[in-house]
Amino acid sequence: MFSATDAPGPRTVGVDIGGTKIAAGYLDERGALVPLGTAAMTPYDGDANIATIERLIAAPAVAGATTLAVSVATTFDRTGALRDPRGRFGWKGEVLADLLDRPRRRAAVFADAAAGAVGEQVRGAGRGVDQLLYVTVGTGVSHSFLIDGKPLHGANNSAYFSGYTPPARCPMAGCDVVDVEKICSGPGLARAFTGSDTRDARPVVEAAARGDDRAAAIIDHAAYHLGALLASLVLIYDPAAVVIGGGLGTGADDYRDRSVRVARSLITTEHGKATPIVPAELGPSSAWVGAIEMARQETAVAAPAAGSANV
Repeated sequence: MFSATDAPGPRTVGVDIGGTKIAAGYLDERGALVPLGTAAMTPYDGDANIATIERLIAAPAVAGATTLAVSVATTFDRTGALRDPRGRFGWKGEVLADLLDRPRRRAAVFADAAAGAVGEQVRGAGRGVDQLLYVTVGTGVSHSFLIDGKPLHGANNSAYFSGYTPPARCPMAGCDVVDVEKICSGPGLARAFTGSDTRDARPVVEAAARGDDRAAAIIDHAAYHLGALLASLVLIYDPAAVVIGGGLGTGADDYRDRSVRVARSLITTEHGKATPIVPAELGPSSAWVGAIEMARQETAVAAPAAGSANV
């Protein structure tokens, strides 16, 4: 992890680019997580977001970093071009690693669900668990399944899109939403509560906790669909454990717990019902920690051929 030269500090700094926030951090010499801060993500403005990243990682502690490990809440094709279907990050069709490379710093970019899964398996709630399923619930909903510590990518590098799947048959009259993410994500909850395009789910979560019946019904509805999705993923992948991350996955305990109860009621196998389903231990840091670990793995694989030192 550290340079063999006299340059102080870690060689790798991690960044997580989410749907509303950008966070950065690094691992110190003991492996402890050191957050560098968070800042708002600027919708549709790639240049502004790159400037935010550079500002977050300008701390003296990581001045000598030679690798920037990036998690981003979208996927990319096999050329490395970001799909970013709504253009929300401002880099649709761009190779983000190329935009973030510098003369003395390489960038390594990963899908946030895959990075979160690796972070939790190496240093979090899924520590040491093979065949781990990670589900992230926040601005979006997605998942990653690890086999032997490696994310399953799929034929088109898009084996993360559980949030885009059609919802289960719904017990609520009039539910005709096209995909799970529009119901279960932060923007989905917020839209159901306010009727606007606000992306902040905190008001509905807080209102439900205060006993607001309408807010509680929205949470119950979303928990049903998230639970049905979790049940389907457990039955499809047969994981040894499930870790739920993301802002809602770790910050809205009642919503997550209701979803887990629904999942257990819908799973049809005894071994599936017994599968541990737990919140992410690293909280909002899962993805940038995982990006660092994935960059380390890449460097370790390349080292014998390239003669380079480990990250």
